[in-house]
Amino acid sequence: MASTEVDSRLGRVLIPALDKVIKNASWRKHSKLAHECKSVIQRLRSPDDSSPVADSDSGSSIPGPLHDGATAEYSLAESEIILSPLINASSTGVLKIVDPAVDCIQKLIAHGYLRGEADPTGGPEALLLSKLIETICKCHELDDEGLELLVLKTLLTAVTSISLRIHGDSLLQIVRTCYGIYLGSRNAVNQATAKASLVQMSVIVFRRMEADSSTVPIQPIVVAELMEPTDKSQSDPSTTQSVQGFITKIMQDIDGVFNSANAKGTFGGHDGAFETSLPGTANPTDLLDSTDKDMLDAKYWEISMYKSALEGRKGELADGEVEKDDDSEVQIGNKLRRDAFLVFRALCKLSMKTPPKEDPELMRGKIVALELLKILLENAGAVFRTSDRFLGAIKQYLCLSLLKNSASNLMIIFQLSCSILLSLVSRFRAGLKAEIGVFFPMIVLRVLENVSQPDYQQKMIVLRFLDKLCVDSQILVDIFINYDCDVNSSNIFERMVNGLLKTAQGVPPGTVTTLLPPQEAAMKLEAMKCLVAVLRSMGDWVNKQLRLPDPYSAKVLEFDDRNLEEGSHPVENGKGDGGPGGFERSESQSELSSGTSDALAIEQRRAYKLELQEGISIFNQKPKKGIEFLIKAKKVGDSPEEIAAFLKDASGLNKTLVGDYLGEREDLSLKVMHAYVDSFEFEGMEFDEAIRAFLRGFRLPGEAQKIDRIMEKFAERYCKCNPKAFSSADTAYVLAYSVILLNTDAHNPMVKSKMTADGFIKNNRGIDDGKDLPEEYLRALYERISRNEIKMKDDGLGSQQKQPANSSRLLGLDTILNIVVPRRAEDLYMETSDDLIRHMQERFKEKARKSESVYYAASDVVILRFMVEVCWAPMLAAFSVPLDQSDDAVITTLCLEGFHHAIHVTSVMSLKTHRDAFVTSLAKFTSLHSPADIKQKNIEAIKAIVKLAEEEGNYLQDAWEHILTCVSRFEHLHLLGEGAPPDAAFFAFPQTESGNSPRAKSNSVPAVKERAPGKHQYAASAVIRGSYDGSGAASKASNTVSSEQMNNLISNLHLLEQVGDMSRIFTRSQRLNSEAIIDFVKALCKVSMDELRSPSDPRVFSLTKIVEIAHYNMNRIRLVWSSIWHVLSDFFVTIGCSDNLSIAIFAMDSLRQLSMKFLEREELANYNFQNEFMKPFVVVMRKSGAVEIRELIIRCVSQMVLSRVNNVKSGWKSMFMIFTTAAHDAHKNIVFLSFEMVEKIIRDYFPHITETETTTFTDCVNCLVAFTNSKFEKDISLQAIAFLQYCARKLAEGSVGSSLRRNPPSSPQGGKGGKQDSGKFLESDEHLYSWFPLLAGLSELSFDPRAEIRKVALKVLFDTLRNHGDHFSLSLWERVFESVLFRIFDYVRHDDEPSGEDSADQRGYNGEADQESWLYETCSLALQLVVDLFVNFYATVNPLLKKVLMLFVSLIKRPHQSLAGAGIAALVRLMRDVGHQFSDEQWLEVVSCIKEAADATSPDLSYVTSEEDVSNEDETNDNSNDTLRRRNMQLHAAVADAKSKASIQIFVIQAVTEIYNMYRTSLTANHILMLFEAMHGIASNAHKINTDPVLRAKLQELGSSPESQEAPLLRLENESFQTCMTFLDNLISDQPVGYEESEIEAHLVRLCREVLEFYIEISCAKEQWAGKVMSGSGKRKELTARAPLVVAAIQTVGNMGESLFKKNMPELFPLIATLISCEHGSGGEVQVALSDMLQTSMGPLLLRSCC
Repeated sequence: MASTEVDSRLGRVLIPALDKVIKNASWRKHSKLAHECKSVIQRLRSPDDSSPVADSDSGSSIPGPLHDGATAEYSLAESEIILSPLINASSTGVLKIVDPAVDCIQKLIAHGYLRGEADPTGGPEALLLSKLIETICKCHELDDEGLELLVLKTLLTAVTSISLRIHGDSLLQIVRTCYGIYLGSRNAVNQATAKASLVQMSVIVFRRMEADSSTVPIQPIVVAELMEPTDKSQSDPSTTQSVQGFITKIMQDIDGVFNSANAKGTFGGHDGAFETSLPGTANPTDLLDSTDKDMLDAKYWEISMYKSALEGRKGELADGEVEKDDDSEVQIGNKLRRDAFLVFRALCKLSMKTPPKEDPELMRGKIVALELLKILLENAGAVFRTSDRFLGAIKQYLCLSLLKNSASNLMIIFQLSCSILLSLVSRFRAGLKAEIGVFFPMIVLRVLENVSQPDYQQKMIVLRFLDKLCVDSQILVDIFINYDCDVNSSNIFERMVNGLLKTAQGVPPGTVTTLLPPQEAAMKLEAMKCLVAVLRSMGDWVNKQLRLPDPYSAKVLEFDDRNLEEGSHPVENGKGDGGPGGFERSESQSELSSGTSDALAIEQRRAYKLELQEGISIFNQKPKKGIEFLIKAKKVGDSPEEIAAFLKDASGLNKTLVGDYLGEREDLSLKVMHAYVDSFEFEGMEFDEAIRAFLRGFRLPGEAQKIDRIMEKFAERYCKCNPKAFSSADTAYVLAYSVILLNTDAHNPMVKSKMTADGFIKNNRGIDDGKDLPEEYLRALYERISRNEIKMKDDGLGSQQKQPANSSRLLGLDTILNIVVPRRAEDLYMETSDDLIRHMQERFKEKARKSESVYYAASDVVILRFMVEVCWAPMLAAFSVPLDQSDDAVITTLCLEGFHHAIHVTSVMSLKTHRDAFVTSLAKFTSLHSPADIKQKNIEAIKAIVKLAEEEGNYLQDAWEHILTCVSRFEHLHLLGEGAPPDAAFFAFPQTESGNSPRAKSNSVPAVKERAPGKHQYAASAVIRGSYDGSGAASKASNTVSSEQMNNLISNLHLLEQVGDMSRIFTRSQRLNSEAIIDFVKALCKVSMDELRSPSDPRVFSLTKIVEIAHYNMNRIRLVWSSIWHVLSDFFVTIGCSDNLSIAIFAMDSLRQLSMKFLEREELANYNFQNEFMKPFVVVMRKSGAVEIRELIIRCVSQMVLSRVNNVKSGWKSMFMIFTTAAHDAHKNIVFLSFEMVEKIIRDYFPHITETETTTFTDCVNCLVAFTNSKFEKDISLQAIAFLQYCARKLAEGSVGSSLRRNPPSSPQGGKGGKQDSGKFLESDEHLYSWFPLLAGLSELSFDPRAEIRKVALKVLFDTLRNHGDHFSLSLWERVFESVLFRIFDYVRHDDEPSGEDSADQRGYNGEADQESWLYETCSLALQLVVDLFVNFYATVNPLLKKVLMLFVSLIKRPHQSLAGAGIAALVRLMRDVGHQFSDEQWLEVVSCIKEAADATSPDLSYVTSEEDVSNEDETNDNSNDTLRRRNMQLHAAVADAKSKASIQIFVIQAVTEIYNMYRTSLTANHILMLFEAMHGIASNAHKINTDPVLRAKLQELGSSPESQEAPLLRLENESFQTCMTFLDNLISDQPVGYEESEIEAHLVRLCREVLEFYIEISCAKEQWAGKVMSGSGKRKELTARAPLVVAAIQTVGNMGESLFKKNMPELFPLIATLISCEHGSGGEVQVALSDMLQTSMGPLLLRSCC
């Protein structure tokens, strides 16, 4: 038994209440009750005297629901004894007795003295508590206002209590009691309290269900929010305050008990299915934000409770009602979920009750049920949203409730239905895809699309619904992806946008409407808000997906982030303006989504749907073409069965046209009809039922033959499915016709005399093969047809025809809409029709079957592109038209906001066409192109443009051009408004035509001048402009401006002051990202170009801004800045080359300013930014035709050098390029000015130009080379050459380039033979790159036409090489020889220029005198210098010997004696100076080159003989004299060329002889033999020419003197043979290295034989050739000339040794014998030599042989 202390605590609650009961009880009627009360009081006051219940009593061992609030507990029996008087007192029906009893029970519950479960299905304890609750619930029947309030307090305390848990029927009874009090009470406060209690209870039940715990702390609701939407107007603040206090007091009392119990350890954890601890805090209430009035944060419950406790056992909890009782905790957990389910179902059923004749009281009950459902859905947690049980309840009960309430004409019910639908869409859309796909068009779109005669209140509710729907940006995207991209669903998003557009546009003109003008205006404004909300939602979604900052929701995001961190979610009664909060929303998407949005798949689905709808549209016009299109597009198969299935199942088909197509007699249509009929299963169906099913999908055609074919096939199919129904198909066929006629007769109002049953039977006699069908059968058939009309399933075509074809495709939903929302008022009774409900349920099933079950949660931003494609055109029309037509500030603000969001979405998604459409329209609405028309709304548009530039600049891309154009026009007008003169006043137009002169323009506004000759004279021209693209509209109008127009213009210009300073657009360009700044600069350049190219009013506003933004963005990273400057560079080049000199000067000066600023920045070595920056100067310098511009550029660059020389790095390259261009300028002043600067740079700043990289030095050298070619002043060229020498000296000293200085002179450098030279230049590209331009430039000057320049240049070149060549490596020398020295001789040593004349002309030589001067002076001098250079550095350059020799050979090959002579002389000189150092290999190269030269210079006179036949032919053909003269000239040229080559070969022979004589001992036998072969070749070729009789005769004809009879090349032949003879003789005598006696002797004998044979041939020959007689004196002269050679040959033969002579005697003796008898010349030398040879050699040999 409990202690005294405990009893006293419990007694303090019970005893006063029982005393009151005793006091107020009737001594007769309530004596028993009074006795019970006294007994309990005595027990409580004297516990020791009371006799406890015996232990043997069954109730003594069972714990009861009553306890003391501490440690002591009462048994079940004791609890019954104590509670019995309270229960009985509450049941007396006497107010004074009931009131203290109920109040006592409330206190017991509030103090936690009652615990356990109250459930009629439970044990004894549960039954006791259930009886207690039931008693309290019945007390409200006493109809007392005070008692009602006390009952509400007690019941709410019971539901809220932590210790007392109400479940099952007890909970439902409490809900019904509160519901009854709300409906039945006459006190407004009590009604409000009952309603608030219901809300609080519902919140508690569902919160505990979500947490799976009865101990979850609950916040009190906010009563003020419950007053809307019905009773807020009737309520007063005192009522609200009173009810709020009522609720708050109860909740706080329970929290106090709960916290106290937790501190004492009375309650542990929670009594749910699983134990779960609170995350990170001791008190769960600490997780609540002060602003959260009725719910815990979804984050806490979903993470802590749901995920940790429920995830592993979702399967068990899904079927909570059938759990076993073996685990009490699981049972409790399931009961919590079952309680929520029962309450939800009860509320749904209450909301479905339709009171008769709109009973106000019962209607209030419906409304409060809907409100409760709305609150529950808006605050639904994860379990509610994901549990299959609850989703099933929504589909089964709530959807039915929506169906019944959506057509109510009571606005509050319709509004609540919309709110519930909003919650379903916001939070349950993943699990209710098919249901939302039906309800959204049914409730929302149906009302939205009714434009002409809508219900105003309904329309406004729908519009506000859509506005709230857009708050959650994910919803619209999900709607689009799941419905607009689903082939079997309605295009909800598209229809919604189009419906909003139509509403915003208002009722079409000429249409009858029920709306009043204010209503229509309000509706249009609300629709406009919705369109803006749609775009804002799309923008928010793409911002979240791409993680972009949102300027509009910065505060909201900050607030949300704070809430998430604190663990709370600010929702008042769950009535957030949109969907759930950020975390819960995203969590629900991740939990409930059954599919993810793949962009490619969505695009394919969307395209499939659009193409299918196009095919259906074609079918509804021409069925055959529609089927063909669908087959071709592969949307329908080509088999009859597939086509039939499409016709049967596809939505949107015109059923009449389907019937027409099926009735066609064409082969395909007939097959399709048969397949269509065969697809039905009529087995077991009554005949009329089969016809109903058959005709539901199409309308029978009007043509009898078509009907006949269709019904014939139907009859056949029915009989096949039901073979025993009729004796034959004919019977079914006739009966079908009869049934159709009966249906028409019975249900057509035009038929006055209806067919009777007897008439129907009579009409069908004998149709069954002559027999009658049973009369009962026909009569039953008649009754069914008469009672229930056979109807086709409506396709909604009528409603579609009322809407534009492309605005919405209802896809079969119109049947639902037509039935649920009747068009006629008298059809409202259908609202509660059972047939309607059944029909609607069938439609739900059908839509669920057809629609894709997978729900897609949009995540890919590409989806937004498809949404924009759908909505951009309606949006543009919706914003453009009102903005153009209305001056209302609110409409203007909305339209501009819509434009802003549209541009944001299209810009972020890079939809150029759509973005430009919006930007262009917005720019036009600024009216800056027509300032006389500017209004306040245009000023707002200008502000919108500025805001757009500031907030969306990173995504505008090409659209920047439109914005900057507006900025330019604004600034122009702003200046005009201030009276400032236009830019054109500062730019003279010397090149413009008279028609565009400022004087001519000013004459066009005389009226303005008279009125305001000073300040506003420039503004007048703005009045007569009027098109956005800048083309003036004034050409067709009068050019005069009236005073009124002028005043209007000036006032409008003053309006522009509202906009403020637009320069922030340019200053904030620093905030643009890397890609956006490029687009910005491109657009600004384009706008500036348009400004500057204006023929009448050029302006420099944008040009000055270009300078500014370049300055602002100069600190960007180098890569970005380079891209910016690439754009600006092209711009400055274009403007710098402008025909308007003033503008070009302005541009160059602006570029100078930027360059000066840029040069303030340090540039590291080896970068190229300065060079790129100054490129525009270079290009303009080269392209500009204005002397002033070129001179300005020189002065600008000079200023940069003088002021920024320390910072110039890579910029030197561009500077020297500018000076180089100036060096070739045609104006003397520019050349002098530039050279003066170059001179200063070299003299004073030479270290600066070489401190970073060697390329700068090269550019300097190239610049000096350019000045050496100056044609104005020889002194400039000479000074430039001197500077080149100075540069060479610096280069040799190592003063050029940091990279060169990094290799100190002391560093070891490898050389030939291991030689180390401290100053040797490396074989690196840097040295080659440094030396080569300098030396090549000097080399080029060798072709200068001025002799002095040539001489000085060669001197400097070779002095430089001679002075510094000892530092050159072999590779560098190789480049010098090939690319510098050899180039001097390039144009005279190539075969493709036989005379060198063309090349000489190209070099600047004006005549032969200049050429000869170059040949004899410069070329010879250069060759000498090359030889001297080679000799001086032979130790290094000896590997280049072959290349030098080839130079000489190439000159020798030239058919120019001077060149050849110079080459031969150089060769001999080279041999003389270094031949003694040659190795055998080198001598081999020398000998080979000599042989090549000898072979290449062989005279060729074949052309002379080949022309003979041609000339004869020409003579026979009587060709003109010109042709003969030309051929003669060619012959003479050929002869002259041969003579020149002969002379060259003589020089070669002499050179060979000289070289041989110098180095006879150094040459090997092989070398000499090669020389012998070369000389022998010369001799053989000469002999061939000399002995050609035809040639000699031809030459004699051409010759004008008798000498032409001699052999033409006799000298050449004799000298070459003589040289050969000498070589062989000396070989035999010297016997050098490699000597082969037999080989040499064979050569010698062969040579002697040739000489003797040639002599004998001429001596014995006849004296004529080809009919020409040669005089005897000529022959003798030739023999005399050949005599020395023959003598030498005879002497050589005679000097042969005896053995050799004897060996060759058989060959030589005939020749010697013939010589004796031959004719000889006049000298007699041959005879003498012959005599000596016979005496000394042959005679003794013969004598010895005879002996």
